[in-house]
Amino acid sequence: MSYLIDIMKTRHNIQFFSDKIPNKDLIDDILKKAHLLVPHKNNFWYYRVKVYGPEHKEEKRLIGMASVGGEGKDKFRGGDEEDIKRLGEIYDEWSSKENKKKGYPKIEGCNFNMQVTAPYLLVYTHQKEYLSKKQENSSYFKSGKQKEIFKNQFNKKQNLDWIIQASMHGISTAYICAENKLYASFCRCYFYNHLIHTDILRPDEQTAFMLGIGYRDVDKPYFQSLVGKPEYDEIVEWK
Repeated sequence: MSYLIDIMKTRHNIQFFSDKIPNKDLIDDILKKAHLLVPHKNNFWYYRVKVYGPEHKEEKRLIGMASVGGEGKDKFRGGDEEDIKRLGEIYDEWSSKENKKKGYPKIEGCNFNMQVTAPYLLVYTHQKEYLSKKQENSSYFKSGKQKEIFKNQFNKKQNLDWIIQASMHGISTAYICAENKLYASFCRCYFYNHLIHTDILRPDEQTAFMLGIGYRDVDKPYFQSLVGKPEYDEIVEWK
């Protein structure tokens, strides 16, 4: 078995992270490696990675509330002040030690994607001004060759390259985390409500997904998907 395959097998999306906080320098080193090694189309970076560390605990609690899932979630999307107040009460009760002992049953049909409360939370957003100063000052760009590429990309009304690039960076970061005995867990299930506004999730920014990083909480229950993966030949079609 190759080392890369072993790393890929080690990576898992998890819901709960330990209170143990990874060293900031380790996280920074992982992100620097991903930045240097992940390829990008035309050498443009259309996304930005915002990193929220342990000091943003209260903001992450609000994002945790916004990650509500289960059949009861629809009541709170677009909810009023009273609804959001109740959502906070449900979140605190669901995430409590008492509910942990019960195995985290849903409360009023709600559960939560707690990976957004990880010690380090990466938020992948769209970077509109994606021409860096380093690129703009390069001799290649000043020669006029890169300017035309930039102009053509800028004029595209719907450019989804940033989501592709962000996803490539995200999964590469997750593999490097696994190599360092850390877990990196993706989340795209959340909603925005002005009553739980934070700088992490803003209405004026496009967010592709979030990636929580930390140590796995081995004392928490984990559930396997009942759906499972499709068969190989349902996805890969040889011609």
